[in-house]
Amino acid sequence: MNKYENFYLIFFISLFLISNLSFAKQPELLQYSPEQLTEMTGKWLSQELNLAPDSGVELTVVPLDNRIGDKVCAETPQFSRPQHHSSRQITVNISCTQPGPWQLYVPVKIIEIVEAVTVRQNIATGTVITADMLQVEDKERRFVRGNLVTDPRQIIGARSKRALNNGQLITMQDLCLVCRGDVVTILIDNSGLSVSASGIAEQDGTLGDTIAVQNQQSGRKIQTEVVAVNQVRVKF
Repeated sequence: MNKYENFYLIFFISLFLISNLSFAKQPELLQYSPEQLTEMTGKWLSQELNLAPDSGVELTVVPLDNRIGDKVCAETPQFSRPQHHSSRQITVNISCTQPGPWQLYVPVKIIEIVEAVTVRQNIATGTVITADMLQVEDKERRFVRGNLVTDPRQIIGARSKRALNNGQLITMQDLCLVCRGDVVTILIDNSGLSVSASGIAEQDGTLGDTIAVQNQQSGRKIQTEVVAVNQVRVKF
């Protein structure tokens, strides 16, 4: 074998090795359908926001349009979100750089669910609230206005300040836990000493309101805070 034959032999062997080495280094391409990317977005965002199953927050991912077709990527697509976003919606960015760059934007709605007390019948103004009138339901937080009632026991015995419709959310602003003219228990906590007395409410009040109450024994009017149905605490 002459030197020219050796040269060509070495050249073709080198070319063969280089071709096979390049082929071996090519990454395996993964294919992702719009449905898969939509599902992956929800799972990623749940982990990113550290949402527990009982967190009361639900994510609704707007499905990607099937017309965009499958996306090819040499690795798992990257997900990211803006640092500042609306409390009700986040737009998640999905991107890939290999074998060709592409990116998608997926809107995700954030729904906060709370347990709230609703009425299970129509209630007229001035009605005394009883347990059979109430039920607890899951509601979206954005529909809740005012001081939310989450425990029916808080308001049993209270009186409605306005008419309430069947299924309506009930708030503390809809009720007077203490109504003008009611006999109430006055709680007095001072320097570790706790005593109680009875009085007559001179104003309507709901939880946390400050109202005037007349002590039945002394006849003295005092400023109190409403703490429960027909219960007030002296404000020092």
